[in-house]
Amino acid sequence: MDYFKEKIDISIVVPVYGCPEAIPELHRRLSDTLQGMKVEYEIILVDDRDGMGSWDEIKKVAVSDYHVKAISLTKNCGQDKAITAGIGVSRGEWVITMDCDLQDAPENIPMLYDKVRSDNLDVLIVRRQKRKDSAIVQLLSKMFHKVFSYLSELTFDYELGTYLIAHRRAADLYIQTKGQGRDFTMFLLWTGYRKGFVELEHEERFAGKSSYTFLKKCEYALRAMTTFSNRILFVPIYVGSISAVGSLIYIIFVLVSWATNVSNPEGWNTLAAAVFFFGGLILSTLGVLGIYIGNIFDVTKERPLYIVQETINIPEKEE
Repeated sequence: MDYFKEKIDISIVVPVYGCPEAIPELHRRLSDTLQGMKVEYEIILVDDRDGMGSWDEIKKVAVSDYHVKAISLTKNCGQDKAITAGIGVSRGEWVITMDCDLQDAPENIPMLYDKVRSDNLDVLIVRRQKRKDSAIVQLLSKMFHKVFSYLSELTFDYELGTYLIAHRRAADLYIQTKGQGRDFTMFLLWTGYRKGFVELEHEERFAGKSSYTFLKKCEYALRAMTTFSNRILFVPIYVGSISAVGSLIYIIFVLVSWATNVSNPEGWNTLAAAVFFFGGLILSTLGVLGIYIGNIFDVTKERPLYIVQETINIPEKEE
């Protein structure tokens, strides 16, 4: 039977970056949990090229356990594209994504699997409680998602992460979608599929540290906002309209003051402020337009989202 036509119950997709020490423990806990569920499963570990020896650890568990499917990308492509690579070879009726650092407890998988089916849902997303990230990380995350919710067509909870379970139809739709902006959680919220949420405690990081620097978070935020909505394009219109009305009121005030000899307007400070303000507004608008044009350019290039260097326990797809 064709490997990719052989359907199983659950596929676990884990993008791996920056925590090689966690791989053996992750494999042990996932295996113990899934074997106890009496289901057909696979664990797909995707090496996103961290240069820290993660692939060596992944190969060890893949060689010893055929349930583990290993993928190594040619270069660092980012978490979303690593998830895309994993889902692309998955066979499960249900797909679960989670981080590799064990802040998402594998022991909660049976509950997620039972709940998503009993509640007749297509998607069940974990809302993280008592997050173990630093106060600064939590603050930045909350700010990003507040701004994202305002500037996009989605209401996004900053407590949501990558830990979720989705039906095959949602996973297949995600794979078919083009474009560089590929946040799986945001995509599932956008689809309108029947979804639910469950609150779980966020555990301590087993190993490694977050790879999302402040600049990376800003870049990710801009990419996400311009991928899922065009609402940000209206911000310059609103600001420009308010500025125009304010400027008109100020001009009337200046003319009245001059006509009644109340004061002689100097104008230089006001002129300089206006020039800098509108110059900044124009540059910001051009920047936003540039991002959208860049997104279009990425799609028209039709380059692959990722390139696979090596796989273990995954046969090549038949054409």
